[in-house]
Formats: sequence, structure tokens, C-alpha cells
Amino acid sequence: MIQIKDLWKRYGSFEVLRGLNLEVRQGEILVILGRSGVGKSVLLRQIIGIEKPDQGSITVDGVEITALKKNEIYQAVRNMGMLFQGAALFDSMNLEENTGFYLKEHRLFSPREIAEKVAIALQKVGLEGAEKKMPSDLSGGMRKRAGLARLLVYRPSILLYDEPTTGLDPITSQQINELIVNTQNELKGTSIVVTHDIHSALFMADRLALHCDGQIIHVAEPKEFMNIDDPIINFLRETLVTQARKDTPQ
Repeated sequence: MIQIKDLWKRYGSFEVLRGLNLEVRQGEILVILGRSGVGKSVLLRQIIGIEKPDQGSITVDGVEITALKKNEIYQAVRNMGMLFQGAALFDSMNLEENTGFYLKEHRLFSPREIAEKVAIALQKVGLEGAEKKMPSDLSGGMRKRAGLARLLVYRPSILLYDEPTTGLDPITSQQINELIVNTQNELKGTSIVVTHDIHSALFMADRLALHCDGQIIHVAEPKEFMNIDDPIINFLRETLVTQARKDTPQ
């Protein structure tokens, strides 16, 4: 579904992506793990066309989007949806308006149909009854769920998630993890999740990829991935063991 070849991105003299290569299979949840600040979010912005790489190619469903002009990129990525770290809600719109914005903007359905679709989507993410709340009235977890409702209404075939559980408590994080899996199952799409949370990654992933120094250095299914002898993966294993000990009743 997505093929990335020799991708480079620099900001001034700082190289964020350094010849990165990655293939994303249709219908899978691929989780990209890595420390904060290594360029995981930058990679998502290249995939969805918000930024252009300095070198390399990104092919999405057979279309090389890196070779397109700005107006052509919009058409090529219309089947993509993204949940940003802060959910990217419009501050001046209530939850109902935010959720149905795309459908209303493109006049895809009647106002009544949009209202019905919005109500169903909000119910699925546990936000029924909150339609008139403004983004400033929502907690971090509620904003993430609102972003997921927008994806459910829009129904893209490719879903990108940028640090979906950052800043959330463990219980809310797990709720978001489950909603991402449920959204994947409902939309039958292809998902890329960027995170540094190993617990979330193992819960969601069909495959895991390790982003390090601007490159993807390992890709494997979870069990195989966690057995790779690499300093970063060794640290992740130790983190899981330490957490398990803390969670075990004394």
C-alpha cells in the first residue's frame, strides 16, 4: 500500500531522515517505534503530503506522491486521515461541527445525514452527549477520541496516528489503543502508528518498525521484533519486565 525509498529530509544542516526505506502492507497496523525527536512525526508529514522530502520517493497505492505538484497531492491523499498529537480540532467549532466538518465542507451528504453519521461516530468513541462541547472543554483523552470520531465519519482507507497516547494516563491510553484497533477493524484500512510507548505498540501492531538515526533499522512481527538483539530493543524488554514487577502484587 505504501512504499518509501531512500527518503531524505533536512532542516538546515540537520538531517532528520537519512535514506529511510519502508514498506507498509495493505490492511495492517504498522507501529513505528523510536525515541522522541528522531523524526517519526516528520515521516508521517511526508507520507500525507504536508511536507516534501529533499530526496527519495513515496508511493501510495501505486501513485508516487513525491513526484506530484501541490494541487495533485491533495487528490492523491484524499483517502488518508491523520490523528495529530493534539487532535487538531478547530477551536471555534463545537464537537459536532468538528466531527462533521469534512462532510459538510465537501457537501457529500445532506445536513440530516451528516448529523446522523456524526452521532453514530461520537457514540462509538464514547462521546455521545458531548456534541455541543467546545475543544477547550475537553480533556486530552476526549480530544483524541474526537479525532478518532472524525476519522470514522470521513472513513479514509489509510490512517496515520502521531503519538496517539502521549500525555495520557495508562487507563485512557489503553482506551485509545482499543479505539484505534476497533477503528482499523471497522474501516478495513491500513494504519501507521508512531509512538514511543512499547505497551501500546505491542497491543496494536501487526508489525513493528524501529526508527533510529533517520532510518528504519528493523521491521518484524511483535514476537520476532522483541527478540532482536539491539540496544534499544533490549531496553524496551527491560522496561516491560520492570513494569510487570511493579504491577505484580507483593
